[in-house]
Amino acid sequence: MAKDILDAIRAAEEECGEREAQAKADAQERAAQAKKDAAALIEKREQAARERCENALAQARADAEKELEKARDSAGSQCAEISAAAAKNRGRVVRDAAEAILR
Repeated sequence: MAKDILDAIRAAEEECGEREAQAKADAQERAAQAKKDAAALIEKREQAARERCENALAQARADAEKELEKARDSAGSQCAEISAAAAKNRGRVVRDAAEAILR
C-alpha cells in the first residue's frame, strides 16, 4: 500500500513536471508570436504613416505650383499694365523733356 502511494506521488510529480514544461513551452511560443504580431503591426502603421506623408507632400507641391502660377499671372498682368501706362505717357514725357531742354 505504501508503495502504491509512493508510485502515485511519483506519477503525479512526473505529470506535474510535464505539464509545467508544456506550459512553459506554450508561453514561450505565445510570446514569440506576440512579438511577430507586434512587429507586423508596427510595420503596417509605419507604411500607412509614410503613405500619408507622401500624399500630404504631393498635395503641398500641387498647391505650391498653383500659387506660383497665380503669382506669375498676376506679375504678368502688372507688367502689362505698367507697359500700357508707359506707352500711353511716353509721348507726353518726351514732349515735356524736349520743352525742358529747349527752355
